[in-house]
Amino acid sequence: MISFSSNIEMLHNNEPFLERMGNAKKAGFDAIEFWSWENKDLAAIRESCKEYGLFVSSISGDGSEYSLCDDTHYKGYIDYARASFEAAKQVGSSLVVIHSNALSDGKVVDSYPDIPKTRLYMNMVKTLLALAPYAEREGITCVLEPLNRYVDHPGNLLHTLHDAAHVVQVVNSPSIKLLYDLYHMQIECGNLCNNYDRFRKHVGHVHIADHPGRHEPGTGEIHYPKVLSHMAGQGYEGVFAFELSPSRSWEEAVYAIMNLREMYL
Repeated sequence: MISFSSNIEMLHNNEPFLERMGNAKKAGFDAIEFWSWENKDLAAIRESCKEYGLFVSSISGDGSEYSLCDDTHYKGYIDYARASFEAAKQVGSSLVVIHSNALSDGKVVDSYPDIPKTRLYMNMVKTLLALAPYAEREGITCVLEPLNRYVDHPGNLLHTLHDAAHVVQVVNSPSIKLLYDLYHMQIECGNLCNNYDRFRKHVGHVHIADHPGRHEPGTGEIHYPKVLSHMAGQGYEGVFAFELSPSRSWEEAVYAIMNLREMYL
């Protein structure tokens, strides 16, 4: 059965952090996820999830200091990712989200305009090949997320599911998979159902928001009843994580999200 997760950094952001878990449960979510694990009380998060019967579907596995595609960051990136694995285990999660470039407040820290893209991709593969055995040993799955260049993340190297899948295929580890963010990939290339079919064996996690606006399903151009029912029909059994901001109110956003589950899944 597919689980629904609320990204409590975006969908709930008007109340104290730990209170967001109770509200997520009341709204009908099975899980929560958040971004950076630093400066968060991981033990309290774990206890709150246990109290409310939730699980943590993912946390961020990389930070603002190290880029996966920068070979001068090789050791720093691996050390930080391994610390993220420990943080994930502390909150009971087995999944961390990783990116090609370092991000700070959602902005690409360095796009490396003077380095050939081939070299940047080789750097990514090199680092992931070294990181994968640690993830396998710890029971962690790293999901590599391509991000759109046109609206949110100008300069990001990895921007299509196709290119991310090539990286995952070369690394060839059960602990390195794809994060299919339907919002980002609608902006980059669309064709959401066919692209899922093409790369579904590599997809380990799914993020959801509509476009334009990055709001709840039904506010933009993505026909989510079709897309999500198609993915479920093709055998997806993971998490649909709603990483979005409400267009008007929290209540209306939750209604739109839960209506998808009741009507189409």
